[in-house]
Amino acid sequence: MGLFSKKVTTEKKQLTVKGFIKENAKYIVAILVILAMRMFVFSPIEVSGRSMHPTLNDRDHVMVWRLFYTPSLFDIIVLDYSADDQHVKRVLGTPGDRVDYIDGELFINGELIDEPYIYAGISTRGFMLEDICQMDNCDVIPADYFLVLGDYRERSGDSRNYGLVHRSQIIGRVIWRIRPFAEFGTVN
Repeated sequence: MGLFSKKVTTEKKQLTVKGFIKENAKYIVAILVILAMRMFVFSPIEVSGRSMHPTLNDRDHVMVWRLFYTPSLFDIIVLDYSADDQHVKRVLGTPGDRVDYIDGELFINGELIDEPYIYAGISTRGFMLEDICQMDNCDVIPADYFLVLGDYRERSGDSRNYGLVHRSQIIGRVIWRIRPFAEFGTVN
């Protein structure tokens, strides 16, 4: 060895699973938090069809709140209609409510309800609660069931077609429209 040469030693840093986790812990935690929020708190959904027009349009993207959600009258919800089919509808009847559509007008518990979210002149096929309830002696909506309708009544498959919706079918409440960006904001 010469006078000016140095012995150079290099230690290979062994990458272990424990070392990888320690070095990347903040990224791993961030990913896990995002995944948990996506699964349990809120979810993005694309609206398919025109049944909620004019409130929501085909291909709008919305954010759905899932965590500790209890449906209320007039909420816009997303529900699992079948294993691979989700519907966006408005809640127009909750447990204990009597809902009827008579001569194109909505009555909840005997009170006439104004519906500013539907187009003037749109006709809603009349029904009595007994016509759509799947249970016997259905004078009010049973516990854990909800009546849902689309805002574009002439083009909507809803409780008039498939009956009352069970709480377990409801994914959550639509809280924001996130696309198109020009219409970004809360949804009522």
